[in-house]
Amino acid sequence: MAFPEVGDTLDIFTLTSKLHDGALTIIFPAEDQLTHEEVVLKIPCGDILNRPIILYHYQNEERISRRIEHPGIVRFIHRHRSRQYIIMEKLPGKDLRADVGTRHSLKLHDALALMDQLCKIVGYLHEQSIIHLDLKPENILRLNDSTIKLIDFGLASCASLPDLLTIDFQNPQGTPWYIAPEQLLGERADPRCDIYAMGMLLYEMLTGQLPWSRSSKLSVARRRLRHDPVPPRYYHSDIPPQVQSIILRAICRQPHERYSSVSEMQHDLHRWRQLPVTPQGTNSRKPSIWKRLFPGRPVQLNSSRPLKAKPSKSKAQIIGALIDSSTSSDMLAEVRKQALIHSAEVTLVHVIEEEGDPHTTRYGITVEGEELMAEFERSVQNLRRFSIDPSIRIIRGELIEVLEGLCKTLEADLLVLGTSRKKNSLLRGASVQRRLERRKKAASRVMVAEAERFFPVTDLKDLQPEQLTEQQVLSCDIFLVDLWFEQLHLHTEFIYKLLLRQGQNIDPHQGNCRLGQFLASLELSEHWNHVWSKLDLIHRQFHNITSKMSEVSPSDHAGLQNIYILESLPLACTFKNTLGEVSQILRAGLEKKPPPVPFLVDPSCPVTMPFLACYGPLLHALTLDRDLRVLIEKNCSQPFRTELGELPRCV
Repeated sequence: MAFPEVGDTLDIFTLTSKLHDGALTIIFPAEDQLTHEEVVLKIPCGDILNRPIILYHYQNEERISRRIEHPGIVRFIHRHRSRQYIIMEKLPGKDLRADVGTRHSLKLHDALALMDQLCKIVGYLHEQSIIHLDLKPENILRLNDSTIKLIDFGLASCASLPDLLTIDFQNPQGTPWYIAPEQLLGERADPRCDIYAMGMLLYEMLTGQLPWSRSSKLSVARRRLRHDPVPPRYYHSDIPPQVQSIILRAICRQPHERYSSVSEMQHDLHRWRQLPVTPQGTNSRKPSIWKRLFPGRPVQLNSSRPLKAKPSKSKAQIIGALIDSSTSSDMLAEVRKQALIHSAEVTLVHVIEEEGDPHTTRYGITVEGEELMAEFERSVQNLRRFSIDPSIRIIRGELIEVLEGLCKTLEADLLVLGTSRKKNSLLRGASVQRRLERRKKAASRVMVAEAERFFPVTDLKDLQPEQLTEQQVLSCDIFLVDLWFEQLHLHTEFIYKLLLRQGQNIDPHQGNCRLGQFLASLELSEHWNHVWSKLDLIHRQFHNITSKMSEVSPSDHAGLQNIYILESLPLACTFKNTLGEVSQILRAGLEKKPPPVPFLVDPSCPVTMPFLACYGPLLHALTLDRDLRVLIEKNCSQPFRTELGELPRCV
């Protein structure tokens, strides 16, 4: 997958320049060809085998970005994408580092005003059970109107998501001279880590200095585990003692001695003049030589706190081993089927084996990593099509030990294997399965995915109802779910084509319609007339709506939205219920009926629950509604209000 350059078009974005070229990401300003808004694209580099952290940062920010919406946080834009990248609004202004640093400090009034804004932003995040964990001047944008925006959630943790950075990386993450002492020990679940960083920010804003050396060496950073900081009045004696007391409390070495919440810290900042003047607040000396020789009690973590690897114990856990790209389609198909049947959470894992890898050069590993990055994206999009959001893991170690450990940690119900990525190795999928099953403690079921031999779109017509097997019915169920998401996507994608290709003749019936192919194969089969009759009417209605859309002027955004909301989406809900009826027909002839697929038996319709639209075709549908509202508002003198009202954000 070639990396884009300035001037290229990536999906519907034209890259206009290059803003940042770093080791982990490259950032491009771009123009949205639909709304003509300026945006910023943050594209991760592909060297994920040499530097797996690249993928983890991207995955973390992409997931958390769907859960936050606040005026003090950069606005994330969610669209269907052909590769991994983050889309954000383009903001006027510069980061706080331009005003803060060595020999650069702010006046007390300005610093406190910025801290008040930051308290509101970080307080909102903590209310959402999100901890930023990388608060520093470079991640705070100061806009032209003096407001601030917080960016970069690559290191953040979220209580409703597995914290993979804790689980898969031993080294502490974050900028060493800003992160809290306990972060150096691996703590990522305590909101007081952000309070510590906020204290460091206020310290630097008022002094242009930090109480610790700006060293990336872990040994230097770990001194904070035992030593007290230099008070800010050592650098600027005009800092009010009460403000120094607030800073020193925020950056206390021991977490329990800090502010317990952002609101508590903000309260003191608002009333700092009323706070008592204390010896700690008036101190302007470095810690004594005695303190440096005999420091205080070191910071220690609560060892009883478990690593948060499994976000929901109530859900089944399925692991797919992405061992070989040439066979991953079979593995993904099986993972998808099992996840839909059991409403399971999915983890896709790739194991980097230390010894015996035929790719010995860094260049070769880099190329392989870029190919794996593309394969991960295809896999993620494949599963998100069905509203399954997989976690991606890249783990170094011996294959069997890694897979066994992962199954144990996640309490996995099923491990699905493909074939070993080592083409010349004896470790084929079946061999891995046998070796895992021989382990006495192997608790997870292990299976090697096999290629699908039954394809409902072409093969169902040749069978009579009583000839269907349990596995064939399950294959039909998964196919029916796929049909629903495909039909939802076809209308959404057609409207985007109308909007983006104005002036061009677009055939409303052009493209691959598998529902039409399926019905064409069933039409001549006397065994499935009842299935054909149920679906044919809906199929014709879908195409009638597409034709109706094509007759609307592409500039009539309100007209397109009315058809979409009032006709297309209700038909999608009717279609879902009908597919559930078809599933029951297919099962009627079985003596032993397989477990139902929850999607097909649930009477509720996903398009009526926008809070579920966090990825895949459902997100595409929600994004279309928002894009149409933006276009309508641009053409209206009065603010536009959709009949659906304000849609909730993803949760």
